[in-house]
Amino acid sequence: MKALVIEDRTAMSQMFCGIIERLGVETKVSPTLSGALEDLETFQPQMVILDTSVEEGTGMSFLTMITPEEEEKESRKERRKKIEGGPGILVIRTVYELVPADCPFVKATLVRPFTAEQLTEAIRQLVPKDRKKVVPKLFEETEAVNPEVELARRGVTYGESYIFFEERPIVIQQTVQVFANAGYDMMLVTSARAKVARERFGLDKAAEVFTLSGYNFPLGKMIQAVDDFIMSNKAPLVSIGDLDNIIEHCGVDMTLRAVQQIVSMRKKKTFTLLISVDGSLLTQNVRNLLTGMMTEYRIE
Repeated sequence: MKALVIEDRTAMSQMFCGIIERLGVETKVSPTLSGALEDLETFQPQMVILDTSVEEGTGMSFLTMITPEEEEKESRKERRKKIEGGPGILVIRTVYELVPADCPFVKATLVRPFTAEQLTEAIRQLVPKDRKKVVPKLFEETEAVNPEVELARRGVTYGESYIFFEERPIVIQQTVQVFANAGYDMMLVTSARAKVARERFGLDKAAEVFTLSGYNFPLGKMIQAVDDFIMSNKAPLVSIGDLDNIIEHCGVDMTLRAVQQIVSMRKKKTFTLLISVDGSLLTQNVRNLLTGMMTEYRIE
């Protein structure tokens, strides 16, 4: 089978292709909508991974472009014939975006950010029942991964502090999930509602969530909540998945002081700190200050 990835960010397209190719599916990347339309004809994919944020417009407009027009007095049989053989589409979207209901090719949607497991499950929905044997790796039971081995493979060590410079907090989300599978105590610091945050990180109700809200985020309460969590749990891990959002609300100086206070808590007790921020929004000086306090996680 073939999969067309419509994505203009190199890191994201590499991530998509890496996961899909391991399933035995051939991939091709289209960074623009015009190129994607051409690739539909020449590459003839059975699956399409469509990011709604691409060059030359939005992914949603791509769905409009490829939706067959319904002719007057068109029968169901004629309509069905138009869409036979069309690709199954997975739409990668934000929580606020709505997918057009009239595109017959959309088989699944996935809200950013997401985990590799969630992506794989969504891709399964694109494969027709009669084509499952073509991609057996996608449907076979996989051997359970040892979380500690996976952490070592990712190059992370419990008790350290890591900064993830990524536009979308996908890698940190996956890393948090591995720690959770290994049995560590989890705390998320986020501006999202607790239920939404747990769903995005693939965590259960046992994970503690501190929700930042209001015009000015309560950094003092956040620091105290993190301290209480660290001191009251055996193997604590704290994840801050949207530091750029905190910087926007509280300013760089106050945010950096808050991060420094949290990092310094390791003097009292061992814990792991994972922080994600869109590095493109930061000056080099701020990046240097963050990497001076924490280890930069290299996203490959």
